Amino acid sequence: MDDAVRDEIAFIRSVIEEGRGYASNWSGDMLVWGLLIAAAALGHYATIRGWWAVDPGWVWLLSVALGWVYSLQRRLRWMMAGAPAQLIVRPMARALRTLWVGCGIFLTSLYVVVSFAGDLPQGWLGAVSAGILGVGFFASAPLANLAWMRWVAVGWWIGEIVLYALRHRPEVLLVMTVLWLALLAVPGFVVLRSRGSSAAA
Repeated sequence: MDDAVRDEIAFIRSVIEEGRGYASNWSGDMLVWGLLIAAAALGHYATIRGWWAVDPGWVWLLSVALGWVYSLQRRLRWMMAGAPAQLIVRPMARALRTLWVGCGIFLTSLYVVVSFAGDLPQGWLGAVSAGILGVGFFASAPLANLAWMRWVAVGWWIGEIVLYALRHRPEVLLVMTVLWLALLAVPGFVVLRSRGSSAAA
């Protein structure tokens, strides 16, 4: 009986470490995507205010494209090096990976469809994006055993309401900038720092 309990505890620990390991590997994506989308929102606001004359559509497109290039090239590099293969086949890492890739595909495809349909001025896309990111963080909290991510999810859901309320005002872009920095780039930086501390210890 003692051996069975020890085996169960060891299994639970390995699953927790697996989820945390994937969260650490994903932290760079969080940081980069948070910075890119915040920069796009701020650039869009600057265009509206007349501070520069760059087409905001191109700013958004470039930011999203650079985000995908960063994420995909990192995964390709890891796969060629052989390091991430174990993470990908493990159930917990696979669940987290599938969750976030699914969120990314949904948000990107929705952005493309809404852009081509000319519905961006309706202003609801930012609120939907915040809601989806809230779901992603809420589901990731137990999978990665990082309870504080639940509060990040709550922040996104509060942001969803604010973004929808301000959807037809230029200030919505400033709120988006703050949300993507505070609730995606900063959590990414925190997890990245914790990975560095663990490696040093």
